[in-house]
Amino acid sequence: MSSANKRKGATFEIAMMKFLRGLGIATERLSKAGSNDEGDLVCIVAGQTFILELKNRKKLDLPQFWREAEAEAQNYAKARNIETPISYVIVKRRNQGIEKAWVIETVEQWLKRESGAF
Repeated sequence: MSSANKRKGATFEIAMMKFLRGLGIATERLSKAGSNDEGDLVCIVAGQTFILELKNRKKLDLPQFWREAEAEAQNYAKARNIETPISYVIVKRRNQGIEKAWVIETVEQWLKRESGAF
């Protein structure tokens, strides 16, 4: 990945972190650790930890993005000896503000969040 693409990704991460903090959501950037990456952002909402994998790319590869998010949430948990937190992929939309980014989740996650099912 080129340094221009890395800068674009880092800019998106920082903007999302500031946006979430502005909403009162405790959010921190996570450091990169190669194969042991733990995600891009960690958020704490109502005592629950969430790992966010952010993508600012022209071409979408949702299966790959999802695999990364799940693996990185597992790395985060392993490093802290905790249960694996829920992970989400957040994708920057072209020519749209931060609040218009897409949040990718499974139906299972959505139902848990919306109805307490499962």
